[in-house]
Amino acid sequence: MKTFQFILFCSLLVLMSSCSILPKGKTALKPPLIKPVEQNFAVAEVKRGTISKELKNSAEFVSSKKQDLFFNSSGGRLQNILVKVGDTVKKGDVLAQLDSEDFESQVFVQKRVLEKATIAYQQSELLTPNDTITLHLQKIDVELARNELNHLSDLLIKTKLIATIDGKVTFVSELKEGDYVTAYETVVSISDPKQVQLVSKFSIPSDLNVVKVGMKVDVVADDKTFSGHILQAPSSVPLTDDRNQQSVNQTSLVIGVDELPEGDLIGNIASIVITLVKKENALIIPQKTLSTFLGRTYVHILVGGIRKEIDVETGISDSTNLEITKGLKEGQKVIFN
Repeated sequence: MKTFQFILFCSLLVLMSSCSILPKGKTALKPPLIKPVEQNFAVAEVKRGTISKELKNSAEFVSSKKQDLFFNSSGGRLQNILVKVGDTVKKGDVLAQLDSEDFESQVFVQKRVLEKATIAYQQSELLTPNDTITLHLQKIDVELARNELNHLSDLLIKTKLIATIDGKVTFVSELKEGDYVTAYETVVSISDPKQVQLVSKFSIPSDLNVVKVGMKVDVVADDKTFSGHILQAPSSVPLTDDRNQQSVNQTSLVIGVDELPEGDLIGNIASIVITLVKKENALIIPQKTLSTFLGRTYVHILVGGIRKEIDVETGISDSTNLEITKGLKEGQKVIFN
């Protein structure tokens, strides 16, 4: 049995040597070496420079001196409004008027009553100067007629809305001819174009938490930059029971411009920039190189062609860059995400 197994083993060896796929005398080739693909990273150098945290927004030129004009009594019907937005008016100009036909008629009649009473009194003074009782009664008639005429004349004057200042019409009510007029409802607003400031409204009140009165503002209007300063901020306005006014106060800034641009500015739009914090010689990297995950803040840097992850701490930021306060050194290469 063992002799048979030995013969079988030798036969297999001979068969394997005779079935080799390589020609006699040839050696097997080594497998080719595959060069690893080289990775290319978009990187930025950690640099030192100046970085500012800024608050930017648009603002509208408005007059700091504005008069809202209205009728003092209800019940009249609007006859017409004589001005439109943009008109220039002078103090004393008639801006609107109520239907005054009844008052005009009453004033006309009362003038005749006063004239008649005056003539009767003067006639008595000439014909019966010693009749003191009659003269006294007629004198009372004259005074009553004059007082009534003054009263009616005042009512007639109140049917006219009169400009109280020189300026530009910045608001006109949508009331139409014949509409009922409510007392103290603004019909026309006049603004003084020589006394102008900027008002900037923000959608997020918390953006204004650090803004204080007196802070400098860069104002860009008509492609020119002007210097300005904060006149009113939410922190400087006292609380009020008027909820609408409170909302306006908490979301608005009032800005004075040191040297106003030329021309009619009311209604024009400008851009404002408020520098909240400014740091010089700060370590700066692009914001797009920063990553956050599960409370970590980190960047990837390139060291000898190898990507390495480093935790960092950040400071202020602008629209494109941010400050690194810990974790990086000047000259290191940070990888864009």
